[in-house]
Amino acid sequence: MKKFFTLLFLIWILPLIAQKNIKIRHLNGKTIDSHVLQQRLSRLVDSAKIAGLQIAIINHNKVIYLSSFGYKDIENSKKLNDSTVMYAASLTKPVAAYIFMRLVDKGIFSLDQPVYKYLKKPIGDYAKWKDLAEESESFNLITPRMLLSHSSGLPVLRHLYGNKVNLIAKPGEKFYYSNEGINLLGFMIEEYTGRKLEDIAREEVFGPLQMRHTSMIWENRFEDNFSNAYFKDGKKYGSERRESSRAAGSMSTTANDYANFTINLMKKKGLSRKAYLEMLKPQIMVKSRRGFGPLKDSITTENDAIHLAWGLGIGLFDSPFGRAFFHTGHGEANQNYAVAFPENGTAVIILSNSENFEKNNAEILKLCIGDMYSPLRWLGHLDRNSE
Repeated sequence: MKKFFTLLFLIWILPLIAQKNIKIRHLNGKTIDSHVLQQRLSRLVDSAKIAGLQIAIINHNKVIYLSSFGYKDIENSKKLNDSTVMYAASLTKPVAAYIFMRLVDKGIFSLDQPVYKYLKKPIGDYAKWKDLAEESESFNLITPRMLLSHSSGLPVLRHLYGNKVNLIAKPGEKFYYSNEGINLLGFMIEEYTGRKLEDIAREEVFGPLQMRHTSMIWENRFEDNFSNAYFKDGKKYGSERRESSRAAGSMSTTANDYANFTINLMKKKGLSRKAYLEMLKPQIMVKSRRGFGPLKDSITTENDAIHLAWGLGIGLFDSPFGRAFFHTGHGEANQNYAVAFPENGTAVIILSNSENFEKNNAEILKLCIGDMYSPLRWLGHLDRNSE
């Protein structure tokens, strides 16, 4: 009989615990009930045909809200949950930057020593970078600081330039978002240390920050709970399963795990004061009309008021609530966004498995934390002509 009443109690109390309502603080100090937010996000996911979302909201440097919406596998009606492993795409870049700064603190690397000094061979002798042989004089000017601030002059992706890697600007001259540059940084780390980036990441970041569902490469343990991704028309893309580390975007994670990393940055833990000053200060101002695509060469003053800039591995802008840091993550169908306001102690991590996320990001950010300040136009999230 005692067991019966215990069971009855659990059946009655657990749903009440699960449904506990909390107040989520927006940037302006106003609050929204978690139940209300849950309902509004659910409606938005359905109406916008977003396959699935994971969301972690941080208040006072703590995760106060964690929830998932939609499906990880639409064809088999499998719901996405808070432990479902998602493809991080370029949310990998801030992690790679943090790893590098950890190694700088240990005296292994310097921000301003040219990259070529950390390589065993001239850059043109590596098959992946052979196109730079003819530009070795300019390449030898490139430093890790330039790679991390996207000012090295390397292009975003080689396949957009005839599958060749050549400098499109003089090193240190202007901002050009570059996957190639961050991947070169990862290659340099592995070449100089003689260790795999995924092993370094596990040791320097994922272990200490208890990011249990995160890895730089695909792991067999993810098979139990991973997400497929879907194009805007609902067609299945599948799941990203990177077999080798790429500092620009091979990581798989969850919103909760990435929130742990974000809180660490907000609280300035794990790095020296000097390292954080470098990482979170503007290294180069961003003057382009868009971060990507044809308008990346078009100069504008529309972001001068927010002092849009790049630090080391992460974007920066000024808001009424202090300087914020942000990063996007854009795969073939996975689309993600993370933004943090350290002085306010507020942040949100949004991971999606849907190509329909970015055009709805503005509304989601406003619902979650009242963010109307992120540079979404610069990111292209407000461009409707691409729908």
